[in-house]
Amino acid sequence: MGNLKGAGWMTLAMGLYAIVDSCIKLATETLPKAQVLVAIGIVGLVAFSLAAKSKGLKPLPLQVFQGAALMRGVFDAGASVLFVFALRDVDLSLFTTIVQANPLLVVLGAAIFLGEPVGWRRWTAILIGLCGVLIVLRPTGDSFTPAAILVVLGVILQASRDLITRVVNRDIHTLQLSAAAFVALIVAGFIQGVAQNTPPLRPEGMAWLYLGGACFLFIPAVYAMVAAMRVGDVSFVAPFRYTRIVFGLALGVIIFRETLDGWTLLGAAIIVGSGLYSFWRETQAKRRASLSNPETL
Repeated sequence: MGNLKGAGWMTLAMGLYAIVDSCIKLATETLPKAQVLVAIGIVGLVAFSLAAKSKGLKPLPLQVFQGAALMRGVFDAGASVLFVFALRDVDLSLFTTIVQANPLLVVLGAAIFLGEPVGWRRWTAILIGLCGVLIVLRPTGDSFTPAAILVVLGVILQASRDLITRVVNRDIHTLQLSAAAFVALIVAGFIQGVAQNTPPLRPEGMAWLYLGGACFLFIPAVYAMVAAMRVGDVSFVAPFRYTRIVFGLALGVIIFRETLDGWTLLGAAIIVGSGLYSFWRETQAKRRASLSNPETL
């Protein structure tokens, strides 16, 4: 039952994240992107600061603005900025599919920069998955969207954030790291607004709903993600993160009237299949390592 609950929580989280992406895409049609960034940053900072205080933690200790913790916040904010800017001009289905390459890039980065062992099968899965990204992008085709490059760069920064998180001082709580990331997002949004000379606008009509959805739905999404990893086995629950593609494709078709061609679906299938295989190989490797080391049993 724990695994089933975990899978349910993970699926809920992915559905909420897909809705947040949709809200951002709709909000940036009438509001400046910098304004959306700052609004998301303020709500996120308040939410995670209150959560930290509820646990007796200082929301923004000095350590979160130093070393690896600072770089994590910069990478996180940079990825968010690129994603928000890309969503205005990129199909939601395309955006969601490319974002799912994150686990493959994390494995790639862990092997290159952290020296984690990766066998030839997982290397092959990574390369095949990256080929899936190219199939979705089709950089030499007539349907290529230049703004999709921003999504690719955002995924690279997101993977960099996940990698550097592994070397952040473990005395720093996750809630504190998250709060610091939203501070970086607010700063980035202000800088972007000044650089582009785009003062904030008063939302009108449905823009309030879209902005509110973008700002507030991520809170239950984060909660659902944490709950998923706590109530179920990681090896069972984590693959359900790929349900985000299903939600993203569905919302793209229903809300934005996007057309899914065979190449997009093929690329998505390759990315998901490669990610699932890579995760399965990692699980098997950890299981063999635990069996060969009696102290871990």
